Amino acid sequence: AKVHIAAGLPLTWVATQKEDFQKYLLQNESVDFIFRNKQYHVEFAGADIYPQGFAAAFYRLQDFKGINMLVDIGNGTMNIMYINNSRPLEKKCFTEKYGTHQCVLAVRESLLKELGTVVDDLVIEQVIRTGTADIGEKYLAVIRKAAGDYTKEIFHKLREREYNPELMRLYVVGGGGCMIQNFGEYDKNRVTIVRDICATAKGYEAMSVRKIQRNGGMLV
Repeated sequence: AKVHIAAGLPLTWVATQKEDFQKYLLQNESVDFIFRNKQYHVEFAGADIYPQGFAAAFYRLQDFKGINMLVDIGNGTMNIMYINNSRPLEKKCFTEKYGTHQCVLAVRESLLKELGTVVDDLVIEQVIRTGTADIGEKYLAVIRKAAGDYTKEIFHKLREREYNPELMRLYVVGGGGCMIQNFGEYDKNRVTIVRDICATAKGYEAMSVRKIQRNGGMLV
């Protein structure tokens, strides 16, 4: 098959790293590999690089009326973008090193400090993702407290970027949305958490399809 790659970078990295990342993805004209005992031959037809966060909102831009802040909380970064009346503001895009991985590290440190115990990251991640786990109450309390404190820091970072819940709506995408849902203090009428973990991938695909079709290309 011929494959056109649609991928992304954090918002503030796109301008400086887009070309290098594109070259990296296309460093081989084709690849041959075996997956589940089946042999594959893939030829790369091209690659497009898009900003993370915005991609997740691309197919629902009509919802962004008035002033909106979009925050994409991933594993290692938190991307922030303003989208006003369905138009992204390029000059108001920010990337913070706040993600789910840093939250796990903060929780792990609290457990060691408060209880002198090392807890498997799998347990910590389950509590962050669902709000609970089948563990002792004292451990659960420490994890929830640390995750809650970390989530407050996320809102603090958003306020530093001029987030005002009374003047704008907040849209949260990415895997880190579970932290906001389970541990955040917010007005549910003015904050939308998009739990579709494929939202960003769908956005990359939609933008690439539109670009290829506009250029007269064909999709199979």
